[in-house]
Amino acid sequence: MALTQVDSTDYTTKFDCIVEKLLVLTKRKKNSETKLINNYLYDLNNLDYRYLTSLNNDAVQLLIEQLCVIITPAETVLIQNFCKLLVNIAQNNIELQEQTFIYCNEWIIEVFKSALPITHNNMLLTLKSLLTNKQFGNINHYLKLLIEDDQLLKRYLNLSHVQWSEIHYSAISCLEGILMSYNSTFIAKELIYIIKDITLDIVSSSLYLNDNKYYRTKILCSCLHILQIITVNEMLPHSIDFMGEILGVVQAFLFYGLKDYPPIKPQLLRPAVMNLPERIHIIPKCKNLKNHKAKVRKLPIKKVGTEVKNNTVPECKGVSLYSSDSDTSDTESNNSVFMDSKVRLESVRLLQVLVENSPSREIFGFWPQIVATGSRNNARVLTRSILKECVSKVKQHMLSTLTELLIDAKPFLMHAEDVHHTSFITFFGTVCLMIKELHFTLCLILNGETNVAVLTHGLKCAAALVQGTPYTRLKTGLATKLMRNCRPYIFHKDPTVRVAALSVFEAIASCDPVTPEIFEILVKQSDVNIASDQPVNISVSDNTEEDEEGEEEIDIEDLKNNLINEYNNELFKETNICFLIHVCLENISNKTMSTPVRLQSLKLIGRMAFSTGSLVFPHTELITMTLVGIIQDSETQIILHSCRALEIMAGCLMNIDSEDKNVSVFWNIIFDPITSLLQHPQTIIREAACDCLGSINSIIFAQLQRQKAVLIITILFGAVHDKESAVRAAGLRALGMLVTLPALKEETGFLMDLADIVCLSADDKNLGVRIKGAWALANLCNCLSKETNHEEVEPIPLEMLLPQIYQVSIKASKDNDKVKCNAVRALGSILYLCPNKHILKDTSSGLKALINCATVGNDMKVRWNACRALGLVLSNNPDNILQPSWRDQVFPVLCNLICDSPNFKVRTNAAWALYSCNSYGKYIITLWKSLILAFENSQHVPSYIEYPHRDALIQQLCLTLSHVATCTEVSDLQNLWTEISEHVDDVSNYVKQFQEIIVPEKMGDLIKAKSQLEKYMRSASLLEERKIAQVLASIFERTKRYDNLDSVVLT
Repeated sequence: MALTQVDSTDYTTKFDCIVEKLLVLTKRKKNSETKLINNYLYDLNNLDYRYLTSLNNDAVQLLIEQLCVIITPAETVLIQNFCKLLVNIAQNNIELQEQTFIYCNEWIIEVFKSALPITHNNMLLTLKSLLTNKQFGNINHYLKLLIEDDQLLKRYLNLSHVQWSEIHYSAISCLEGILMSYNSTFIAKELIYIIKDITLDIVSSSLYLNDNKYYRTKILCSCLHILQIITVNEMLPHSIDFMGEILGVVQAFLFYGLKDYPPIKPQLLRPAVMNLPERIHIIPKCKNLKNHKAKVRKLPIKKVGTEVKNNTVPECKGVSLYSSDSDTSDTESNNSVFMDSKVRLESVRLLQVLVENSPSREIFGFWPQIVATGSRNNARVLTRSILKECVSKVKQHMLSTLTELLIDAKPFLMHAEDVHHTSFITFFGTVCLMIKELHFTLCLILNGETNVAVLTHGLKCAAALVQGTPYTRLKTGLATKLMRNCRPYIFHKDPTVRVAALSVFEAIASCDPVTPEIFEILVKQSDVNIASDQPVNISVSDNTEEDEEGEEEIDIEDLKNNLINEYNNELFKETNICFLIHVCLENISNKTMSTPVRLQSLKLIGRMAFSTGSLVFPHTELITMTLVGIIQDSETQIILHSCRALEIMAGCLMNIDSEDKNVSVFWNIIFDPITSLLQHPQTIIREAACDCLGSINSIIFAQLQRQKAVLIITILFGAVHDKESAVRAAGLRALGMLVTLPALKEETGFLMDLADIVCLSADDKNLGVRIKGAWALANLCNCLSKETNHEEVEPIPLEMLLPQIYQVSIKASKDNDKVKCNAVRALGSILYLCPNKHILKDTSSGLKALINCATVGNDMKVRWNACRALGLVLSNNPDNILQPSWRDQVFPVLCNLICDSPNFKVRTNAAWALYSCNSYGKYIITLWKSLILAFENSQHVPSYIEYPHRDALIQQLCLTLSHVATCTEVSDLQNLWTEISEHVDDVSNYVKQFQEIIVPEKMGDLIKAKSQLEKYMRSASLLEERKIAQVLASIFERTKRYDNLDSVVLT
């Protein structure tokens, strides 16, 4: 430490001494003193600036200014030494004053124009060092001069017909450095356009030169990096043309230096024309299972600043936005293969940042030109480049980028369809061919790769491909071939590879539906040895015709029997358990195993329990005992994922109605360990334990000893008072699930206590707690509404309970949308339960809250739940509990919703609410008109996502129309006919189509409507009324289309 101090003081003293001497010389400079000034500058440049501290900053600034004044363009050596001094000062964070900064820049620009070319490289390096120091904001002035003046930087940026050298690299590197240091808020857009065009011209002109490969590589890498910076910082407006230019560059340089791929000039690419709806494929939801969803929206990318930024996907570390010229030594750079690979690496990085910053729909339009063509030729696409790439680092980044592309393209890949060969291939068929090519590519990579990093990324890419492939729409065989190459890696010696391999099996188990082929993959027994590190090199067929004919390939595992020892385990043989589950149980039981491997094994068991229960539940005792055995583990994450796996199993067993021995075995094993976890110090563990207890099977709960049932309820009530909000929310969720169990629906004490608890949660500061509290309250109210008619149940004091939860529900209906959607459920049940309006005192506020939630807001779940709640209120003597004017408040709102709501589920529930009412008063004619308009409007689907709900809407409109017709009076007929006479035929068609598909149990409303109108045909006093009744009755006439079908067939 003392030596360092001495060195630092010595260097600083030397620096100050030389500066003082130079100040004297530069103040009265003579020609004879030029050599002496050069010597002093040489001495300054040889100092180690790391040890310079407490410098005389004013003297340094004055020296720089004086040197700028005295040095002329003819003094070549002096210029070079001064430039080196400025670089040392800038790179060692010695700050320049604004005046000094201006002096330096103007001196460089002036001297550059007339100094000898031998000095230009030094001046460019100095200029880069100064301009990348973001102390002052006049960058546009200098940048414009540099790239527009032919005597400055521009002279070295036109590389079309010159031999590339170090000076050209310094010129492009100067632009690169400026872009790295300033974002789009500092640099004018027109200058960015000029820089982009210069860069594209340089990469295009590289094809026609046979010059120094070292500098050509460095210049190309800098150009590609400039395009990366422009893209990731969104310096230019996003457009299809810009994407086409960038992807054209990527396509040209993705194969740079590879054999059989001669250099080509970048071309502007155009996207394929397609019109695909962005349908999201949703895997069945199960709490604690990660649903593999496509990304709907991009997360904002961090902009590039003064520090190094990492702009790769999380799986691929170390990809910097800084140019990679400094990543390696000059010795390595002299290697021709390595230099070519650097260009390819920058190309794939450019593709990566474009993918991260572009809408997935627009990127997918370029897939046939940049990702996969759907054929196995030598096209310049990413899949082919991965197979041809010989450098592991580049291949690793290619696979990482392909993974990102697959995740983004999932909504479009789900439309793939395997069709027979025709003269015309549909877009769906093209997508299918691309998926097949991707499977083929990954099979080859996994079959022959040995590099751990590449294997890991290849397996992650395979998982993303599995998640996006609609195997039900494709011919069998694709998944089998891919998983055959993934299976051996679950025994790889590297834990990262094991985790990635297990994640592919989790992805295949997540497919919905689980096809017979996928089930065979999961159930497949194997003799693979744990010690095996990788698959045997078996070539994958490239013959598409053989694949289509269904020719069976040789299984890798069959060929490995003579190479490895048999996988021996007595438990495996005795239980005949699924091999994959057995491997997972072995992993999680082995405490010396890597933690990520154990966690991924737990996730896979949970997913298989949810998706393929027939493989898991026959071995409930073994699996449950293994999971419970690791609850005492010291690793918090192991305990957590074990609890989550148990909860998934409990959820699957929860809905089994008949007595199943597996259910009782399961709960007998886990009851004590799970209840004990409620005392665990870790919040996340207590939360998971609550979730698990909430999933208890109704039959098992009814069979529990009274003491155990009380224990569950007690500890969950205790969890609601936990200091951590996550535990409180989990406790409320569990109680909300328990209240639906038949055994607790009759427990008046429990229901009253639960009401008190959820009322307290309404004031919780945490939104998650309020959401779960509102959900539990809605379930409680639903339970109360179903149990009021059971005489054997102990009566609940509604006079005390309803006012309390009524006020809480009204308050919750003004909270966050996720709270509202359950608050309105509770409100509907409360008003339904209320025997008269005096109990609640003011029922108008509740009705107003429901109407407001049904009509206002963007959350459609809130709106359709509010409509459902209104229907519940209207179904139970609304005149007894609502204000006399309730019809004026409710019917106009519901009529508007059934006609004009943008969401068909809202329309359907609004129609159901009208159907639930038995007294329409003066609104009969209005309802007829609105229903007819609703039929017409149902033909205009506002969004493709509403198509699946259109049939349900029309069916409910038919039922509602029948009910309204039943309630129509004779006195309404003439006025009604005036309004609807022109639309009778259209409505009749809807009703008759409905009659063809309706089950007999739902025909009652139509029969009543027809009967009522036929009654008016006979009893109406006026002839016109009888004719109107006859026409209206014909609407509900049963169709004769299929009535005589049997007799027609027999004849």
